[in-house]
Amino acid sequence: MECTTNTRKLIVDLFEINALKFGKFTLKSGIESPVYFDLRVIVSYPAIMEKVSDLLWDAVTSDVEFKHLCGVPYTALPLATCMAVKYNKPMLIRRKEAKDYGTKKMIEGVFVEGDKCLIVEDVVTSGTSVMETAQSLDQVGLKVTDAVVLLNREQGGKNMLASNGIQLHSVLKLSQVSKILEQEGKLSKEVVDEVEQFIVKNQFQNGAVALKRKQENKEESEKKKIKQRLTYKDRKEVCCHIVAQKLLDIMEKKSTNLAFSVDVTKCQEVLKVNLTLP
Repeated sequence: MECTTNTRKLIVDLFEINALKFGKFTLKSGIESPVYFDLRVIVSYPAIMEKVSDLLWDAVTSDVEFKHLCGVPYTALPLATCMAVKYNKPMLIRRKEAKDYGTKKMIEGVFVEGDKCLIVEDVVTSGTSVMETAQSLDQVGLKVTDAVVLLNREQGGKNMLASNGIQLHSVLKLSQVSKILEQEGKLSKEVVDEVEQFIVKNQFQNGAVALKRKQENKEESEKKKIKQRLTYKDRKEVCCHIVAQKLLDIMEKKSTNLAFSVDVTKCQEVLKVNLTLP
């Protein structure tokens, strides 16, 4: 989408409400980024949320046919809702996981197999979140050929989606955002250059790099958790309370979390047990 007066104003508004942040941030994929988009905050600014939903609608309605809208959970849900209500377009809801009771549906709403559904997203990086939603819709017989996003980070997500038959329409692009903020005196040229270099150096190929880095980051996090776990013996050595020391000693010897059990009905009765511990 071309940069109009409305989109330029929106970029400045998003910056001023801290939906667009510049600095050093670690993304979910594990990559360190000079920019972070926290678009969840726009739900607290109804006028901005309405403006965003209007621009999302305008980005696709001229040449895209669809019968339903579906927002990628969870940030895009209020945006899709605004679009559905204002433009009288039926909306579907995709659950992140199916309920283990009731209908156990992943897709909620009324539709007919073969209907076209437009996916709505707030930010696209590698495109994997859009693909996950598309797969859930496909499993119930819905067709997905297009998706619309507020911000395309220009890191390969558009090409990845295109290779899977989904055309991505965007209101804003990362390079466009940084340049306009520079023109408005909100960012220095050094920050803009850093953002441009980041885009070039962090391109995802069919989502594979994104998934790999996400897995590596998860494994590193698990290693840190393991290092932080103390044995019962270690805990006993750093514990100062005599009763707690005795309980940890019992758990170590029995190799179990169950140190003792009591059949009482009041907390005060449990507290008296410490007087009888050997």
